[in-house]
Amino acid sequence: MKCILAVADGGAALGSVVQTAGFLAGLAQAHVDFLHVRDAASLGRGGAAIASPAGRETAVPILMTKNEAALASRAAAAHACYDQLKSGMPQSRFIDVEGTEASVVAAYGRVSDLIVVGRPGTDQLKPEPPHVQAAIFDSARPVLVAPPGWHAAPIHVAVVAWNGSAQAARALGYAVPLLRHCAKVTVLSVGTEAQRPDTAPVVGYLARHGIQAAEAGIDVGSGSARSRGRALINHANSAKAGLLVMGAYGRIGLLRFLGLGGATGKVITSCPVPVLLAH
Repeated sequence: MKCILAVADGGAALGSVVQTAGFLAGLAQAHVDFLHVRDAASLGRGGAAIASPAGRETAVPILMTKNEAALASRAAAAHACYDQLKSGMPQSRFIDVEGTEASVVAAYGRVSDLIVVGRPGTDQLKPEPPHVQAAIFDSARPVLVAPPGWHAAPIHVAVVAWNGSAQAARALGYAVPLLRHCAKVTVLSVGTEAQRPDTAPVVGYLARHGIQAAEAGIDVGSGSARSRGRALINHANSAKAGLLVMGAYGRIGLLRFLGLGGATGKVITSCPVPVLLAH
């Protein structure tokens, strides 16, 4: 892991994104690109309209000015946060560009080893940030979601959610460089005992990478996807985990939060520790 992309969009999770990316860069001796994209459309249409003489509605010009002011304010906040912490990140740079947020993040993400984003749902102006969806579905790279208020600290315990899917396998592979730094790793399957996949092969795979892992399972019966998500979070909390690894499920266009499946959406919007995802 030598190239980390951190999306510094100026929102509520800005500080945790910068700190998380810096911490991971220190572990891996990696380069970090802090990317800020000025995209007015990502902040929403912004408000009222007035009737023109012909009866058509026309956007109020002053509202566009407010939108532009918000863009400038968020860019300034991102710059300031980076400036405060850049002395501890010698292999880093700040990139400030204009464009379509989703497209720019996906393009930069495809030439990165890991994308760090803030938790969606915490920013009133951007409750469903376009860059999070693009990073997960369009970049073909792993995404680490940093929760608000998270401060850099060694990750002693990690939980790997396993259901035998291609998405879980991708997340597992991408997580190996981070799992090597954990004192304890648990491979967790969720579901009825009869339906849970065998986690022994995962433990064996990790052992070949020098990572000692234990197996665990949670029986949630026939509960919903969101209940499985809650079970993952509860287990991570009880284990005092500092990292949760899981596949990202769902497709763009589903009528769900960010197009994500119920369990994935529940975890990334509620988990108190960083979550590494791969689709």
